Amino acid sequence: MTALFNLRKPITRTSLGESVYQHILEAILTGGLRGGTELSEVALAAELSVSRTPVHEALRRLTADGLVEQLPNRQARVAAFARQDIQEIYEMRIVLECAAIERAAKRLGDAQLAELRQEADAIAEAPSTARNWSMRAIDFDIQFHDTLAAAAGNSRLHAEITKVRHLVRAFCRMSGYPDNLRQAMEEHCRILAALEGRDAAGARRAMAAHVQSRLDAVLHEIDAAAAR
Repeated sequence: MTALFNLRKPITRTSLGESVYQHILEAILTGGLRGGTELSEVALAAELSVSRTPVHEALRRLTADGLVEQLPNRQARVAAFARQDIQEIYEMRIVLECAAIERAAKRLGDAQLAELRQEADAIAEAPSTARNWSMRAIDFDIQFHDTLAAAAGNSRLHAEITKVRHLVRAFCRMSGYPDNLRQAMEEHCRILAALEGRDAAGARRAMAAHVQSRLDAVLHEIDAAAAR
């Protein structure tokens, strides 16, 4: 197994299993544990100074999330995704998030919408060169989609969207440069405008266009990397 990334942080003993899961998840999503990396429970447990039990449980959960795959020799490795896999994942996003936003359009409170609008406008109006601008845009993206998924009022739908978005975050590293984040913010604002008008059909169209645009950006980066 290659050297682990950013795992030497204190583990919260009050929620050991969850902390181990979050640490490994973060390493995968930030690229510290890349696709194809073999994962040894023994090595991970030693790196995190915990027993193998919470590591085993974390890998089981990550397998269910689709971020880890189990090999025939009982070894685990970080999942690697082909172009077709990525397209299928984003197709799932369109199905799930469009269904959620139609429901959310009828359920989101005015205060929630106002909070999202205030933050979206603040980020959109700030220059991309501002300190931490990209991180603010990424954090808003997470908050925005999670708020809409939760507002759908269906816990199982919310859970499935969360699972798919875990996979998507691994791809978003490829296209997380300021110009692309700026375009994503403009798309978020169009979705918000539809929601503020309580236009469920319009919100669905705007969400579908947004997810397709994000897929196109990721595939563009993949093609550019292959051509280099």
